[in-house]
Amino acid sequence: MDLKRTTIVSVMLAVAASAIVTAGVESQGRNSRLRFLALGDWGGKSEEPYCTEQQREVAKGMASVAAATLQQQDHSPALREVEFILALGDNFYASGLHADWDYANIRFEKTFERVYHHEELKKPWYIIAGNHDYCGDVTKQLEYAKQESTLWEYPDYSYNIVKEFKAKDGSEVKKVEILMIDTEHIAGYFDCNRDDQDYPEGIKPNLQTKALSFIEDTLNNSSVDYLLVAGHYPVFSACSNGNTDELIQKLDPLLRKYGVTAYISGHEHCQFHYNYENMDYLLTGIGKDCCYGSEEKKNLPDGGELNYLLADDSDYSGSSGVKGGFASFDVGDEDMIARMHIETGETIYETKLLPRTKIKLEETKPTASIKSSGCMR
Repeated sequence: MDLKRTTIVSVMLAVAASAIVTAGVESQGRNSRLRFLALGDWGGKSEEPYCTEQQREVAKGMASVAAATLQQQDHSPALREVEFILALGDNFYASGLHADWDYANIRFEKTFERVYHHEELKKPWYIIAGNHDYCGDVTKQLEYAKQESTLWEYPDYSYNIVKEFKAKDGSEVKKVEILMIDTEHIAGYFDCNRDDQDYPEGIKPNLQTKALSFIEDTLNNSSVDYLLVAGHYPVFSACSNGNTDELIQKLDPLLRKYGVTAYISGHEHCQFHYNYENMDYLLTGIGKDCCYGSEEKKNLPDGGELNYLLADDSDYSGSSGVKGGFASFDVGDEDMIARMHIETGETIYETKLLPRTKIKLEETKPTASIKSSGCMR
């Protein structure tokens, strides 16, 4: 696909906190690119079979994208297999995990292990909590990560990951850092017993201060080539829940101050890419179903670019024809390609993001390219 720097108009596909914990720096050997997936709002349901059919279809699509592909001529890798997966919260619908470990173990088995059983997905899963997880006991998810046999990586409510890969010419090591942050600690919680609440509340100041201090300290000390922040709540959203005011006020200034490459989130059961004042916001929250409506598009800040939006015309109307989806990231020394996929694994959108050093040199941010084929249902 041609990824020239051309301006693409906004598209809506009517188709169809914590102590600092670093997951150790990992070298990718002679790989010249690093690949990983991101999945939001994937956590099945609270009764048998504890998963959704759409979730299973998304898992199959993830496995197809995660696999390495080979060049036809010399059988050398065209795409490396993915190295890890980001789970962006709402890991257990509808009310998280309870104090009973018998129930928790059933959910880990039937919502997570049996659904994502594919060999291509047996990679580290880096976890953060979502608002539905806070309807239950999040410490159960933290404790599960301590088991030696699990792929579930959740060392603290907020933590950072540093990954390495070799530059294409093998001359130097490039680094990607991802801050996995607990946005509920910053922006508050939803009352799981209320149907009329459409924004978080109940902020705990001590948790907010701790989370924001971790974020600023980590961003300030980072000198990596690509710096990502991933949380459950979005900063900006075109879909049903809309923008998160507390993140706009408290988190967004830090993203800008320290030159973050992009902010990745879930929470909204839709997908989008929004660029506002040279900051990129990527959202994928359709791990178990799709889609919310896009009525909050009107409340995005003036002057931003809505490069991509996958949503129904109203909540779960089915107008998009999409059952679910996820995102993938393909990182090299010259660029990071972010792709949005639907449940089959088909790519329906991609955009190019530049390393931080290159952005400073060119004093610009990337624009987007779009692929849309075979998605008309």
